[in-house]
Amino acid sequence: MSGSAYWTKEIKGADRRSPKEGATRRLDRLRSELRDLDPVVANRAWREVGDALQRITDRYSR
Repeated sequence: MSGSAYWTKEIKGADRRSPKEGATRRLDRLRSELRDLDPVVANRAWREVGDALQRITDRYSR
């Protein structure tokens, strides 16, 4: 199974089980994509993801 088909199947299955599990699988996919990048670029991407998740958390925790 190709990488693209693998992740599509995994994410759809996880979404059916729960939104949290779907989000976790998406982060796993991002992690697998970022591991081969330059560390500076990968760190910046993780920082941006962290900031976006924090904004979402703040919005829904009020």
